[in-house]
Amino acid sequence: MTHLGQVAAYADRHLVVRKSTDGQVTRSGVAVVEGPDREAELARMLGGVAESDAALQHARELLARRGTMGRP
Repeated sequence: MTHLGQVAAYADRHLVVRKSTDGQVTRSGVAVVEGPDREAELARMLGGVAESDAALQHARELLARRGTMGRP
């Protein structure tokens, strides 16, 4: 597990842990993210914001580079 987008981009599977609360009950869950959702999550990890064109481009570059490094 990592909090670093640069490392997460090279993983075979990307899991996201989310926590929510209504003020009384706290819930947590885990989800696999793929495709555009994975790009968006990596961009969030890299840029620290929900939507950044620069971070999204960086995420796409990391995922593309992963494909050229002998990984599936």
